[in-house]
Amino acid sequence: MVKIGDKGISLRNLVRSVYNLSSTFFFTPDYDDVYRHVQQFVLKNSKTPSSAIERMGVRGYYRLNKKSNVAEQLMLQFGIDDDSPESLF
Repeated sequence: MVKIGDKGISLRNLVRSVYNLSSTFFFTPDYDDVYRHVQQFVLKNSKTPSSAIERMGVRGYYRLNKKSNVAEQLMLQFGIDDDSPESLF
């Protein structure tokens, strides 16, 4: 969600990303189970103004809440490091 930025992401696209990241050669999760888990996580973590995830003006769109301490810590931990091997190529 850090890469999405201020425009947010739809729940459908977020579920699809989580589903694709969870699928392996030996295991394919049930899409409906992944949808329910992601939906519950997003709803649970977007209830208050200080939550890590905030709702957008458009129904079904979410983004990281930059005013949240939790989201700020996540952005620091998973932010792009200029010395990382990926940035050298």
